[in-house]
Amino acid sequence: MASTPSRTRDVIFVIGAPGAGKGTLCKILAKDNGFQHLSIGDLLRQTVSSPNADEAMIGYIQRGELLPADMILPVLQPHLVEPSCREAGRTLLLDGFPRQLDQAREFEALFGAPDLVLFFDCPKDIARDRVITRRVGRAGDTLEVFNKRHQEFRELNPSILAYYSGKSDGKTIVVDTSRSTAESYRALGTALKNSREWVALTSEP
Repeated sequence: MASTPSRTRDVIFVIGAPGAGKGTLCKILAKDNGFQHLSIGDLLRQTVSSPNADEAMIGYIQRGELLPADMILPVLQPHLVEPSCREAGRTLLLDGFPRQLDQAREFEALFGAPDLVLFFDCPKDIARDRVITRRVGRAGDTLEVFNKRHQEFRELNPSILAYYSGKSDGKTIVVDTSRSTAESYRALGTALKNSREWVALTSEP
């Protein structure tokens, strides 16, 4: 992949299993702080629905496979480096990224390290019930699909979490999101208040 300009926004990675509450909590966090919430899943679905969508990318999405870094990063680039992106807020919440370690490393090589990494930790049984019973269902919200995605998460996420936790820079925050939305959001708020990186992100320039 060709070299691209450094990003012009602050970036927060939000990782967690399907059903961990990433979308719900990110929407609230974005609204409360004037951030932009970007769901990687929604972005990719929009991208492949375009008349000019890349056939190889469509194939990955239809098969339910993870996109390699050289496919997903060009899709993210306009949200990171275009001057107009600042109109959506200085800070970008990347919901569901990265999903494998090579995506994280390639992102850093091109755009630099994230300012913060949030890991929403939720037991499988609770996450499963949320996905299967959520009021606004998505295509593919079935037990079979959930189990496949959760197994993939269990295999790939530990290396991502170890990579960022091992940096010892205080940028990784683990939040228990097994409780109600209100309780989980309060836990998130408490954890963020104790983070120097968060204080720097939300301080007035």
